[in-house]
Amino acid sequence: MKEFNIQHTYNQKISVFTKCLLTLLCVLPIVLNAQYTEKDIRNYIAKYQDIAIHKMSEYGIPASITIAQGIFESACGTSHLAVDGNNHFGIKCHTDWTGDTILIDDDELQECFRKYVTVEESYNDHSLFLKNRKRYANLFQLDIMDYPAWARTLKADGYATNPKYADQLISIIQRYNIARLDTIWKQGKNPETIIAEKLQSNVVDVNQEKECSIKKSEVRANNQCKVFTAIGSDFPSGTSPFSYRKVFENNKTYFIIAKKGDTYETIAGDVQVASASLRKFNDVLDNTSQPVENEIVYIESKAKSNSVRVHIVQQGETLRYIAQRYGIQLDYLFKYNNLTENSIIHPGDQILLKH
Repeated sequence: MKEFNIQHTYNQKISVFTKCLLTLLCVLPIVLNAQYTEKDIRNYIAKYQDIAIHKMSEYGIPASITIAQGIFESACGTSHLAVDGNNHFGIKCHTDWTGDTILIDDDELQECFRKYVTVEESYNDHSLFLKNRKRYANLFQLDIMDYPAWARTLKADGYATNPKYADQLISIIQRYNIARLDTIWKQGKNPETIIAEKLQSNVVDVNQEKECSIKKSEVRANNQCKVFTAIGSDFPSGTSPFSYRKVFENNKTYFIIAKKGDTYETIAGDVQVASASLRKFNDVLDNTSQPVENEIVYIESKAKSNSVRVHIVQQGETLRYIAQRYGIQLDYLFKYNNLTENSIIHPGDQILLKH
């Protein structure tokens, strides 16, 4: 009896181990497909947004929903199905499919999925799949700008079995501001026009001194202050999926160059960032302040330090000017130099740019 118990216990352990191993092997492909980064997501949006906007015009499906589904279903184009089958939406063969196929382990082993020649063909078939099936008819009764309703109705009508599918689509859209694509469509801009605007260069002058708009408490040197301006060739170009204006990079932070007549509100619309956030990114608290022509305007939060260690203050420079020049948050300049908003700096002072 004792020998039987030992053998029985051993067999139980083997059985549990086998079950765990099988579970791991089943889950592993899903985990591996999910290992995409935020950069991958942004690159995916930039690569396929024009197609999604085209399909929105042709079929009346929000571009934001199309892109979010593509990101989620294809793991940003990195899944086996996307790489080998150009299938970005997980559409299975079904009985009406007469094109090429690819077998992938999904809910069951070796399930049949549609295979496309190009990714755009996958996008087009996705639109037709929703448009031509009665089960998705409810979608086309919704407001085309109401992406949360589209996401929830997709789930309710059986597009996916994942109970959190709608929430995941909505989260992706909100986190990466993909709804801006729907706004672009509504404004009537076609992708070709958008690309042309994106590539249009800015003609600017270097280091113009103008009356500056800064935090009210910041002291100006000799009643003059510099606004940090630039020309495009001063900095490397950047690639931002949220802006169709020419984007540059300073200290790993994206910015645009203000045009004549620009306000934080107009820039906010162009780069899909709230105007209050732009003021915060650029250390401007006065709601009446506006950028001047050729001034650089950061469209995301600046860094906390710079590889350059020390800056020597020149005539007319303020702490904000230095913060803008080096792409550093102003509060960190205060911290590194034991200064406050009421501190006065003078030409020749050394300002630490990092610890």
